[in-house]
Amino acid sequence: MSGQWEGLVKIFSRNLSLKLLALGLSLFLWYHISRTGSELLTLTLPVTVTNLPAHLEVNQTTPDHVTITLKGPPGMGQRIHPERLFVLLDATGFHPGRRFLRLDGKNVTLPPGISVMRFSPSTLSLRILSLSRREIPVVPQFIGETRNPITPLSLRVSPRKAEVEGDRALLSRIAFIKTEPIELSSLGDRNIEKLTVGLVSPDPSHFRILSPKTVTVEISRPVRSH
Repeated sequence: MSGQWEGLVKIFSRNLSLKLLALGLSLFLWYHISRTGSELLTLTLPVTVTNLPAHLEVNQTTPDHVTITLKGPPGMGQRIHPERLFVLLDATGFHPGRRFLRLDGKNVTLPPGISVMRFSPSTLSLRILSLSRREIPVVPQFIGETRNPITPLSLRVSPRKAEVEGDRALLSRIAFIKTEPIELSSLGDRNIEKLTVGLVSPDPSHFRILSPKTVTVEISRPVRSH
């Protein structure tokens, strides 16, 4: 009997410090929940900007996701729908440049009785650009060779310009907008070829092509005399 008792003592004494630590944490959590009647929940939410003036654009949000710790009554996890939550930034009155915002409970809309204990990080950085619009000439882009490279071709683009929106400073440096590549070897033998071709933004992160989205490229060859 004494041997069995000694065996049990050895089993319970293994990793005694870890077992005591786990027991202590369990008691702490039980005490915290029983005393406060609340529980904690950690979520990672996307950042959304609203009410930005029409002439401005948020070029960069750092970071674009924030981890929050929520505090609420037991069972609050059943009342929270993470896919419907986000960190909301009100951009009313913002101006171009770099802006730093400190987050608080007003940046997240939560059910009654649930509050934000912590944001990580607690401060966000926004880079805001001043937008401008400009009409820029369209230039066809070709690849490959025609079946008869010696034959001269004449081109006409319609419309000849596209309206582009983007960062005011960068937009002034753009000389033209390219079309999607046109494969010359695919052209037929007709004297006049009309192709509908899309436009390519020089940098989608800084510019948007507003109108048109496509242009007509007319390619004509000289009429052969008999």
